Amino acid sequence: MQLSVLASALWLGACNAPPAPTEEPTPTPEATQSVRSVASRLSQIELEYEGPTALLEADMEAGNEECDTYNNWCDGTLEVYSFPWTSTQAPTVADAVESVFALRQDDRIPFRFQGNVPFSTMSQQLFFFDALDPHLLTELGNGTEQVQIAYYYASYLVAAGAHDWNHLFIVLYPQSHRVAVFNLVNHET
Repeated sequence: MQLSVLASALWLGACNAPPAPTEEPTPTPEATQSVRSVASRLSQIELEYEGPTALLEADMEAGNEECDTYNNWCDGTLEVYSFPWTSTQAPTVADAVESVFALRQDDRIPFRFQGNVPFSTMSQQLFFFDALDPHLLTELGNGTEQVQIAYYYASYLVAAGAHDWNHLFIVLYPQSHRVAVFNLVNHET
């Protein structure tokens, strides 16, 4: 009886736990990112690559140029997806997280979940990409919806005495049916 209860508790915990991704997003060419169906066990979100708007793309280019000015101190990527939604229940950030990490199943970065955070927490981590605040809200949202953000972090050795620090934000726009994935990598030089 005790073993059965333990097994049930472990199974329920596994089903209710947030995904434990071990990946880093990597930019992929737009040409190969048309519609992507995600085979995930819980999520109903099917992501379709939309790409950043022209303004967001300009924000990213300016941020990456600034990073290069400081001896390649950082790199940023931004992916934007849309998804169809017919369910009567609102999509959740957990759905978005699962779908995003399903797309990155081959990545090996050991991300750790830092929690669901408000937009202000993300805006404090933008560094040279600070133009994304408020553009991420005005370009992708409908102006009234509350975005939901899951924050992941990873730090790992890339060379003797040099680390990379990854800040990964998965932003769900529940009414506009979009997901933005912003990854900032700081390099120790």
